[in-house]
Amino acid sequence: MSQALGAAVHVPEVVEVEPRQTAVVHVAGDVREFPSLLGDAFEATMQQITVSGGQAAGPPFARYFAFGDHIEAEVGFPYIGTLIPSDRVRGSELPGGKAALLTHVGGYDDIARAWESVSAWVHDQGFEPASPPWESYLTGPGDAGLPVTQIVFPIR
Repeated sequence: MSQALGAAVHVPEVVEVEPRQTAVVHVAGDVREFPSLLGDAFEATMQQITVSGGQAAGPPFARYFAFGDHIEAEVGFPYIGTLIPSDRVRGSELPGGKAALLTHVGGYDDIARAWESVSAWVHDQGFEPASPPWESYLTGPGDAGLPVTQIVFPIR
């Protein structure tokens, strides 16, 4: 079933995204560890946003600085309000500007194809990366239906 769903590759669209302040945890580890690193980082950032008196202002995300067998990323939530940094959680920003956006509906085991599709499309269209890309998790593994993940690839 996953293979049939993965066969439908969608074309990214060019959008303008607004910059957003974020609460993040820097994570680095083996690709097999990444799901548990994500869960831990989401919990830590949400807790720090709440303790600071802020509110989450969007879905959780992971912004990738290195991807492959070893992953390095900022993981957390956009927020509104004030963030009091902790020893693990700090403030950062998702940049605004032009971006290629692709919404992937399907299992996380198929998401590599979506990333490859966006990356190839950006190159084929003559765009250059403007900053590290991220994915926002619009729904998660505990939600009904297939996961929905939005890939945002800043371009110039």
